[in-house]
Amino acid sequence: MNQILIHMVFSFLSSISFAVICNVPRKSIPIGGLVGMCGWMGYWILSTEGYGVFLSSIVCSLLLAFAGQISARIFKMPLTVFYVPGLVPIVPGITAFQAFRLLTLQDYDGALIGFLNVGYCAVGIAIGLVVSDILFKSSLYMIKNFKIVR
Repeated sequence: MNQILIHMVFSFLSSISFAVICNVPRKSIPIGGLVGMCGWMGYWILSTEGYGVFLSSIVCSLLLAFAGQISARIFKMPLTVFYVPGLVPIVPGITAFQAFRLLTLQDYDGALIGFLNVGYCAVGIAIGLVVSDILFKSSLYMIKNFKIVR
């Protein structure tokens, strides 16, 4: 239980701090933190349950994108205001750093695994973004253009 709370708090704080650094509107900072926390918790839960980096990244970016889209519609602000700070907890920066560190220490097998995990995470995030954008826009189109006939 403590681990869940720690992950929630620090993912929220990391998203908020990046939002402050990026100078987003003040009204959107706490919501951006919640969006980031939502995405990180999805990633963390799936990765602790044994799912791979790729699937965890896809699900995480889907959660992020849906939460960002809904927040952008509610608060009538651009999607990037909520989405970019929310991406900060899942960007594989420490994994890339460790892979480069292993590369400089001439541990080529460890470095290769690290770079593959960074690539899987990046591709998973991109796929999740594209899929969520397509699903959200197509669902909005269907809601606006189709009427229920009784």
